[in-house]
Amino acid sequence: MNLDKNIDGKTINALAKNYNALDYSVKLSTSLKNVFPTKSLDNFSKYELHKLLNDTLFQYYKGEEILKYKLFQNYINKKSIVAAFEIKVNNSRLDFLTINGHTTSFEIKSELDNLSKLSKQMADYMLAFEYNYLVIDQKHIEKAKKILPKSYGLWSYEKGKYKKLKKALLNEKMDSEVQLKLLTKSELVNSFPNSRGEISNILDCLTAKDINSRFKKTLKNRYRNRWEFLRTNKSEIFPMDVQFFFNTNIEPCHIYYL
Repeated sequence: MNLDKNIDGKTINALAKNYNALDYSVKLSTSLKNVFPTKSLDNFSKYELHKLLNDTLFQYYKGEEILKYKLFQNYINKKSIVAAFEIKVNNSRLDFLTINGHTTSFEIKSELDNLSKLSKQMADYMLAFEYNYLVIDQKHIEKAKKILPKSYGLWSYEKGKYKKLKKALLNEKMDSEVQLKLLTKSELVNSFPNSRGEISNILDCLTAKDINSRFKKTLKNRYRNRWEFLRTNKSEIFPMDVQFFFNTNIEPCHIYYL
């Protein structure tokens, strides 16, 4: 189905902003009417409405969800890796994290984003993770290079593909206390059994290297089942909905058909 010639980026952006995987057929149809005003959607099933909306956004939308989905595609078939979306670190929220023998963060800046918070975000992620990457739309490349920390890697995104511009170096600015504060009380108790879950006890008794090792194992255990759910159901999940299904682990049929 072709887009109306009068549709502009604002309409596509509004479609993305207003979309929720839990939307019912009436809401999906109403949203799509703004993009396809001359098309009849009356006979579309709920699944077909979801598919049309996702196909449209995947082709024309330039927001971070598209870049995030491309990262998902890059790692979902690598069996040694567990990944996660939206990890809070201090006052920042990381877009994508992978964990195997090491932790690797990915902060995304799409064509629609600005870089006003980037320096603070990158500094926060360096406190927690071993390798860190900035993933940006090509329009941000020159500005990003000027503020990129020495250890940070850089990927650009253009025409549906990533280009790896700079490889990340091992980050030496990790802070054990920041890492421990990312864990829940129960995770602290389970991963550091002699500490009674008290961060001060852990910092007094263990080296930064040991804390980092247990931190990685704890994160991998936290996110393993949710990531495996995506791996199992990847062929049934539409691109804009990957993070929703990571967070909920609801069977896709319950969203797309009911």
